[in-house]
Amino acid sequence: MSDNSKRGIVFAAILLVILYALGLRIDHPKSGLKNALGTAESSLAVYWHKSEISVGDKVVITTKTPGGSPQLALVNNVNADSIDVQITGGFERVALKDVHGTLVLVFPFIGTLLSIIGL
Repeated sequence: MSDNSKRGIVFAAILLVILYALGLRIDHPKSGLKNALGTAESSLAVYWHKSEISVGDKVVITTKTPGGSPQLALVNNVNADSIDVQITGGFERVALKDVHGTLVLVFPFIGTLLSIIGL
């Protein structure tokens, strides 16, 4: 392995550690809203942990709804201690402590590979 390759790997690792410390997280949703490239289950979600939430944001949440968590949802209303979200089955009120963060990016189809290997 060349020195440039080693530097690139070290740089990428340091960058990932810094982004994680700043609140960037990755999760594999078990259910939730679909996107243009498929279902939430077939995706990998990248989100900012506990960033400010406002109406219209797409968020990663934990719910009591059957079908698995975490879920991808759309924020319809923000209250002092909860948010109202649109999920696959309709609408639900979720406590702020159950909000993982706001969605930044979705990698389609990677979730399908993770489901095959059991993650």
